[in-house]
Amino acid sequence: MSSSGFAETVEVLEPKVQESVESVEVSMSEWSSLVMDIEPPNPKRVLYEEGLYDPGSGEICAAYVALSDSAVFRHAYYSYPCVSDPGISDALLGPAPKPFYPDDGQELYLTLCKQMNQTPVRIFHRALLGTKADLSYYCVNPYGIQAMTKSLVDNKTLTSIDLTDNFLNDDACFHLGDMLTTNTILTELNLAGCRIGPSGALRLCAGLPNNKALMVLNLSRNQLGDAGTDHLSQAIFSKSVVREVNLSSNSISGKSAQTLSEALEWNNQITHLDLSRNLLYSFPSGLCNLLIVLSNSQLLKYINISWNSLSGTKLSGAIKQIFMAKNLQHLDISNNRLSNTEVAMDLTVFMANPKKMVTYNVSYNPMKWMEAMLFINKLQSKFVKIQKLYMDGITVNVEFINILNAMKLLPNKQNVEVTYGYVEGLHKAASPDPRETTLNRVEFICKKHKKHKVDIALVIYQLLKEGKDILDTKEFTDALKLAGVSLDEGLTSELASIFPGPISKKGAKRINITQMGEYIKRKWPERKLPPTPPPEPEPIPVPQKGKKGQEVKGKGKGKK
Repeated sequence: MSSSGFAETVEVLEPKVQESVESVEVSMSEWSSLVMDIEPPNPKRVLYEEGLYDPGSGEICAAYVALSDSAVFRHAYYSYPCVSDPGISDALLGPAPKPFYPDDGQELYLTLCKQMNQTPVRIFHRALLGTKADLSYYCVNPYGIQAMTKSLVDNKTLTSIDLTDNFLNDDACFHLGDMLTTNTILTELNLAGCRIGPSGALRLCAGLPNNKALMVLNLSRNQLGDAGTDHLSQAIFSKSVVREVNLSSNSISGKSAQTLSEALEWNNQITHLDLSRNLLYSFPSGLCNLLIVLSNSQLLKYINISWNSLSGTKLSGAIKQIFMAKNLQHLDISNNRLSNTEVAMDLTVFMANPKKMVTYNVSYNPMKWMEAMLFINKLQSKFVKIQKLYMDGITVNVEFINILNAMKLLPNKQNVEVTYGYVEGLHKAASPDPRETTLNRVEFICKKHKKHKVDIALVIYQLLKEGKDILDTKEFTDALKLAGVSLDEGLTSELASIFPGPISKKGAKRINITQMGEYIKRKWPERKLPPTPPPEPEPIPVPQKGKKGQEVKGKGKGKK
């Protein structure tokens, strides 16, 4: 009984005993696998095979679409994927994406100038598509250099930047040095006349050791001094690959040359070095050590130490060693104080060593023709390969010219170019013509009186007209006195010396008036005697008549 008071009926199910059924073999015709339902052919397919039906494009007409595609998750005819987050989460929660700029850097440069409130430089903007940016004498704002350097991070074309005479401050030098640490395309940087000073050189040279592309660095006229040059030496010591360095006009003394030589002993890759217009005469040992280090270089091609007041046999001996550089092509030691024969012998003894040397400039050194002969005698050797020997301002003699002319007839010396200064003994100064000087003096005396001026040319022409070809000094003086001119005895004697006539029997000097007249005619061709009027005919006397028409006879002496 249940709790509800009703009897619960329980039905017991007994398992059925499966009766054994004997297997009966079914015939093949009754196999179910062979029973196939053959459907009737599709009429449209039949017409399509006969070419009488075109199914169309396959698109479903919108009239058959009962529901909108936005109302159900799955369209009735097509399945559209579920739209994921379109970027709203990243835009609201994530950082702003970095803008993408082309590799040329033009768009980046304009954006940076706008952000920094700087005026873009049009020449630089255009140059980003080329190979060279020429900004020389452009008065570039030093605070705009930062935008320029950052736009060169990914640039692949610009290889040269010229900032000549644009005054750069320390901030500009810092960004230039920072650019050199990452830029691998720039090969030439010209900062001539930018006046960066030692502090600017410190910031610029900080990026040189990490740069493996920059080959040409021009730092001339930058007021570097010894301190700024030391920063460059430290960069070279730290494995900088720069090859061509210009340090002219930087007030560098020999101490900086010593520091530079110590750096080159560790990393000697310099091919071009310009140290002209500095103060290397002070502490000459530093320059000597630098030249000795450079003489061991296998890459050195050009060196310029002109305008440094160098003198003495110690420096000439160091210059002699520089000829041991096998690839040396240009050597300029002009405008120094190298003189005397011993110095000239040092400068010429190893001229045959460099086989590729083209130019040797020793101009404007206080040498004479004896030292010049040493150079020309060495140059005519077939082992000397120098093509241009500049000796401007050095006096030579006629023998030097003869050797030079004979040397140019040699087959391997026809293209040799040699310059020199004054040729001693070849030209003689022309002295003034004494005839012109003396006659100018006589002309001045004849016309110094304002009220009574006499033309000496007309006086001489009148004497010739009167047939007076030869006159002694006294007769000539008297003739001039009649014309109103008085000459002293010395001036008259000088006229007799320059226009000499035959000496008289008594040994007195005479003046050749004919020669004087010919010279005066060439000197003053416009002066001529006035034409002589023809003589007037004599009047015919008219006879007088008396009272009765008779001629009056002369009264004789008689009584009254």
